[in-house]
Amino acid sequence: MKEKLEIKPLVGFGSIKFGATQDEIKKIFGEPQEVESLPGEADESDAEAWNYWDIGHTVFFEKDSQNRCTCFETDSDEVTLFGKDIFVMSEAQIIKLMNDKGYTSIDVEDEEWGEKRVSFDDAVVDFYFEDDNLISISWGVMSDDNNNYNWPK
Repeated sequence: MKEKLEIKPLVGFGSIKFGATQDEIKKIFGEPQEVESLPGEADESDAEAWNYWDIGHTVFFEKDSQNRCTCFETDSDEVTLFGKDIFVMSEAQIIKLMNDKGYTSIDVEDEEWGEKRVSFDDAVVDFYFEDDNLISISWGVMSDDNNNYNWPK
């Protein structure tokens, strides 16, 4: 059985750390199936998203970070968080898991497109739910208002 990739808040994904280069990502995931250019808002950098549809992952690279990896998103149930199969857990179980690991800065919002977002700002993690089922997770590197990144060691 193939080893499941571990979501590591503030650090990365499996053996990939935030700050990885595009070449380093290609060595692990291969060529992306789709590359999207994402223009930044007024206070955000332009970004590029590499979509790996077959495995359910997207990798984001910020232009102002020299195109280093700053965020991941996944809808793959082949991932874990703190050793737990996260996609089989309820919203309450996920909140408890995050709280147990010391992440308590929570924000909950119903998005206009119909999903419920549960965010932990102190972990830079967003959990998206539809009909009380987890459908995707997005997590990134911590940065300040001046886009100074707190790259993991």
